[in-house]
Amino acid sequence: MARIVKIKPIPKKGGVHDFTLSRSLRKAGLSRVPGTSFIISPYFDNSFNKYWTGLDEDFRSIEKISDEKVKKAEKERIRKLKKQLEDATGIELGPRSDYYKKVAAPTEPNTKAGFALKDGENVFNLDIPEQYITYLWLSVHPQIAKSLKDWENGICDPKCHWYIENITEEIDAKVSKKKEQNKGVVNLEKISENKRRKIAVVIGDLGIGYRTSNEEVYTILDDYIRDSKLEAVQEFNNYCAMSDEILDAKYLAKCLLNEGLVRRFGGGVIRETESSPALANSFEEFETLLSDPSQQEVYIVYSEKLKNHLALTYDLS
Repeated sequence: MARIVKIKPIPKKGGVHDFTLSRSLRKAGLSRVPGTSFIISPYFDNSFNKYWTGLDEDFRSIEKISDEKVKKAEKERIRKLKKQLEDATGIELGPRSDYYKKVAAPTEPNTKAGFALKDGENVFNLDIPEQYITYLWLSVHPQIAKSLKDWENGICDPKCHWYIENITEEIDAKVSKKKEQNKGVVNLEKISENKRRKIAVVIGDLGIGYRTSNEEVYTILDDYIRDSKLEAVQEFNNYCAMSDEILDAKYLAKCLLNEGLVRRFGGGVIRETESSPALANSFEEFETLLSDPSQQEVYIVYSEKLKNHLALTYDLS
């Protein structure tokens, strides 16, 4: 059986109600208009005057391996693979080889520069030496994440547009996310309309206003559960399990901030105005203050302030 690897576009998410061309493409698993491609060339490291080839035993990620036995074994594996590919193709594959320079800037007429990554799956057969060589330099390019998990965990360059498919890892991640989403859908049905609204406001940036209908809140949260990353869905489920007292405090704090009744100043300090006394050293500390049973008077005072403000601003009673 052929050894197949795939490089795919990162399915970056937009807002749940972002009805744009980019949003439609992302939902279809695309990042560009069908039929277009992105030209990518071997990455040249100006600091060391060499290309990132995936076949360099002195590459920085290998040098960082702390276990000397593991490092030695990895260097030996790369030396053997490099020789094997050089023998099969007759191409010199050192990090300063003219081969990579010619891929990036070909001198022969009618030869396209770089490699055209298409949207969708870019399939490489590692049993074909030329495809293996291309895959190797693509795999260490800073615009290609080592896995989708690396992208989601923020441990790769934020400019990455593609990732290397890891089938086992992605299946595990999909199962975990699906379970959490199913839990979220059940929670959404169970909680009250009032709690749904409070959670949506606490999450933030969902377009929830004081005149947003209960039906719209439900739909927005349903989309949020289905479209968001695993961590966001877990956060939603945590809010559903949260006590009313703590959620009420978080909701009040967020509303006060949204309405400008309190503000963040230098260092994240929460005050009503620039000259007024500090209420808390951070927004999280302000939430804790409002949820503290011993500070119930503070909660009541600010709850009344918000109520009066909303009645005047939005004609709510």
